This record gives sequence, structure tokens and C-alpha cells, in this order.
Amino acid sequence: MSKQIEIPFNKWSDERLRAGQKVCTSRHKRYGDPGDYFYTANGRFRLQHVMELPLWFVKEFLWEAEGAGNPQEFEVVWKSLHRGKFKAQELVWVHFFFNPHKIPSMNESASEGLN
Repeated sequence: MSKQIEIPFNKWSDERLRAGQKVCTSRHKRYGDPGDYFYTANGRFRLQHVMELPLWFVKEFLWEAEGAGNPQEFEVVWKSLHRGKFKAQELVWVHFFFNPHKIPSMNESASEGLN
């Protein structure tokens, strides 16, 4: 059964959520389960997957999904939130989410391809 959860986001993340660039967030604790949902000023989002991964993996392979421009930017943002620390081997919970109201319908997708 899905439930509403709270996931706090800073200004940097809010800007990327608004632009549709951020589709996951890595945290020290697990905030919810697939199907759970949360609200931000940018709308309602639903968790799709939640998994525990080492921080180095997030930096190397998920930086773009986190909304960063490159792996180094992800590390800089992480350090700004965690007292200058980036422990590469540390396990973090990665929450993948989507905004169900911003997914185009099949008809919209098909008609865009015809233009």
C-alpha cells in the first residue's frame, strides 16, 4: 500500500526537479518504497525503485539522473551537503522517482513523431 512520504530537497535539487533533469536522489536513509509518493513545489512524484548502492557508483554512473552536469559536480554538491565529506565506499539509498503527470500519453508521443 502506497503512502505519502517527505523527502527534503535543497534549492539546487529543486531547480533540477523543475527542469525535469533530476530523477533520483541519494540519501543516508531509506525514505520510502516503490509506489510511495511525495510532493514538492514542482508537483507530485512517485517512487519507482529504491536501492542501496555505494556512493562512488552514484557519482560515476548516476550523476546525470541526480541532475548534475558531470560526476565532479555531483561530488561537489554532495560535499556541500555533508560537511565536505565524500566517502566513496559509503552505502547510500538511491530513490528513483517520476512525476506521473508529466508523462506524455501514447497519443501525444505518437503525434509528436508525425510532425
